[in-house]
Amino acid sequence: MPEAPVVAFDELDSTNAEARRRAEGGEIGPLWIVAARQSAGRGRRGRAWETGEGNLAATYLFVTQKLPAEAAQVSFVAALAVADLADAFVPASLVSLKWPNDTLVAGRKAAGILVESGQGPHGSLWVAVGVGVNL
Repeated sequence: MPEAPVVAFDELDSTNAEARRRAEGGEIGPLWIVAARQSAGRGRRGRAWETGEGNLAATYLFVTQKLPAEAAQVSFVAALAVADLADAFVPASLVSLKWPNDTLVAGRKAAGILVESGQGPHGSLWVAVGVGVNL
């Protein structure tokens, strides 16, 4: 992924929701959106994702010409990247992936990935790759 600027907030409802608002407003990225706290973070299937202070809540926003089904595969890449990062801080034997995109440390969920996309006003598909890590 190309280098991207970072927009940081003390608190947001959700970094993915902010990415959606920006994409629907014409932002094409690439752009990182991060928040120290999320008041309405969410995971797959609308599940709540708690992001208290000290944890990571970040979303990478970009546009692509790929079809939505192909672009959604970025969730696997993101999960692998988070697992690789965890390997740098805890013994690799403690890190595993739970299908399709959760990172586990010692059998407990430590991170999740939420990919959302939509058609932007510019005609391209926007993709928001949300990453939540319990630190």
